[in-house]
Amino acid sequence: MVSLIILFRLTFAIANRVRTLMKVLVIVSFFVLTGSASADSGALSLSGAAEALCNASKRLKSVYAFVQAKTKYATEKVREFEDMVELVRLKIVRVRGNEGGNGNWTSCTGIAKFLKRVGSKVNRVKRRELKRLRYLGYSAVGAAGIAAGRLDEMINVWRRAYSSGKGDFCVGNSEHHATRNQLLNCYLSDSEKDEFISLGDMHRMERVEEMNMTRESMNELLRLTGGGGNPLERYVHSANCHLTNTRPGGGYLSENSTSRRILWGDGIISLKRSGRGFVGGTGKTRAEVLIHDVTWEEDPVNNVPVLRNAYRELRKFVNLYAYIEELAHETGAHWNWEYAQAIVNTGTHGNKSTVVVDEDSGKSFVVLGNRETVQEEKLLEEMAICGVGRADSLRRTLALLFLLF
Repeated sequence: MVSLIILFRLTFAIANRVRTLMKVLVIVSFFVLTGSASADSGALSLSGAAEALCNASKRLKSVYAFVQAKTKYATEKVREFEDMVELVRLKIVRVRGNEGGNGNWTSCTGIAKFLKRVGSKVNRVKRRELKRLRYLGYSAVGAAGIAAGRLDEMINVWRRAYSSGKGDFCVGNSEHHATRNQLLNCYLSDSEKDEFISLGDMHRMERVEEMNMTRESMNELLRLTGGGGNPLERYVHSANCHLTNTRPGGGYLSENSTSRRILWGDGIISLKRSGRGFVGGTGKTRAEVLIHDVTWEEDPVNNVPVLRNAYRELRKFVNLYAYIEELAHETGAHWNWEYAQAIVNTGTHGNKSTVVVDEDSGKSFVVLGNRETVQEEKLLEEMAICGVGRADSLRRTLALLFLLF
């Protein structure tokens, strides 16, 4: 009898222990399925993803200064074209046709033909190409500004998602969340309102040239080299960042998983549906199947729409600028050669005060100090060579040319 009582008590005790153990297992399972979802959520690395985004944003904003400088230079080249026309006209009419020179160059007909030929190139650059260059410049600056804004917007949301406690952040390093002073290519360091660098902050922009605007250089800014291309902070097992967590109770839906991937920065990163935000890597953010919870785009210029558009508009501007620069060089060299031949044919030897190019300074065109004085002196020379009647005909031809300018 005593043995039965003891056996009953042991059985009852074991049953209680089993029930207790089952409760513990249920609780543990609950936290594994729910609570640990947020515990796994990683954060974007400060030295990797965040700095790459800010570097790219600053480069895109620097497009404004780049376009402004190139447009100004091209405009100056056209002005030098105009000055060249004036100077060549003056110097040609000074070569007296019947004083041992080539009559074709010194006749009114020869002058008019020469100016019409070279003047048409000036008109094409000034009226068509320069106008188009300005338009393409506006488009390039606008597209680059939109792209920079998308990246800034992403940084602003993710950086501000943090708690004062250690380890609760969405952008940071192994110790703490990222501060403004750690992202100086994004934020104004002297601002207390999380203000970003704007196009007007020219002294904060980088000096860029064509070599900095290639597809390769832009992609290099956004290439993650550390951690095997992982955009997440690898020294923090859990940053408790719900922005990388797309499961129920994460940063997007309270009771359900997201049905599709989530894109940030127009696709610079992609969050897998029902991902816990723990595994990160580099790949195609718009691929049909995402391997990583958090994927960083491997080819941003091609696959991120705002960056692709910014690059495309910028290349249009750069290509047209290169064409104008080449045309200026070729036309200037051609003019100088023809003028030099004319001087040789007339037996007149030029010096530094008369030649079109100053070889010592290397300047392609002579900029006139007083355009009106030169024009008046040139007209008197034309009248002296051609006679009053013929000068009227020449002036009509030249007047048509001036209308083109």
